[in-house]
Amino acid sequence: MLATVCGSLPRALNGACEVFPRSLVASATLLILLLTHPADVGAQLNATEQARCRICHSGAFASADSGPHSVLNDEQWADRLDVDFTCTACHGDPSAHIAAGGQAPIFAFRDETAPAQTAVCIGCHSNDHPEFTASPHARSGLTCSDCHSQHDGLHDAALLRPVTDLRALFDSLSPRSAICIDCHRETEAQFSLNERHRLREGILECTSCHSPHERSAATALGGFRQQSCMDCHADKGGPFVFEHGASRVEGCTSCHSPHGSQNRHMLTHQRVGELCISCHATVPQFHVGFSPAGPPRFGLDTQCTNCHSTIHGSHFDPYFLR
Repeated sequence: MLATVCGSLPRALNGACEVFPRSLVASATLLILLLTHPADVGAQLNATEQARCRICHSGAFASADSGPHSVLNDEQWADRLDVDFTCTACHGDPSAHIAAGGQAPIFAFRDETAPAQTAVCIGCHSNDHPEFTASPHARSGLTCSDCHSQHDGLHDAALLRPVTDLRALFDSLSPRSAICIDCHRETEAQFSLNERHRLREGILECTSCHSPHERSAATALGGFRQQSCMDCHADKGGPFVFEHGASRVEGCTSCHSPHGSQNRHMLTHQRVGELCISCHATVPQFHVGFSPAGPPRFGLDTQCTNCHSTIHGSHFDPYFLR
């Protein structure tokens, strides 16, 4: 560092390095450079701090250099985000930590509270995920590092942490889905049923329908949030002249189990008649029989869709008849 500083001195002051104590010369020359070339000194200090960080954290540096956060070492990005270089952007000022030989505290994430950890990430990613602090994940005490890892993660744009679950490895799960089922085991079991969305085959992933960074409505995918379903099932979404009220109020999940079901078409009930009667308990008299003493014409085993075939919506009949 001293050689760098002395080499930056004007020629008339070069002799100072030979006459005065080295520490005094360093202090004096740093003062001169701060007054004459502040940007150059800042770059030299950053380079020195990075070099010191590398002594103990070479593995962390290697992963950061090959990941997307390496752009923070670019001068233009550093000025734009008001950071010095990659380490300080997340871990804060390392001066005291370096001076104490690694014994002084630094923002290391593992010992910090969940809100404090999240605040560091949101400091840069607030435009990408403005609702994260109100999301179910944040309100449950999860942090960004529960799903993402700057130093150990997969070096794609998302920096997802690696999953070592053998079940995820044997299936064709995407990395995002593998992260989700690591916590949502009950949902993973539903994707093993005979009627299911093809998550295990890698045809879609959890984030195809759900956003882990956004707030959630009281009823997931209910009402207008069912647009997630319509992205794939556009023919069921309308708009129709005659709407099926359940689809607009409760959403697709009023009839279907979105992750998987033992029933055909992922229905919530095995028998179609039972499913329909769960909402339509009151039906016209001719459905139950023309005589109160006679046997009913239709029951729980009735296939209502034999007549009401356009149950998602119709342009021609308010009762969804053919």
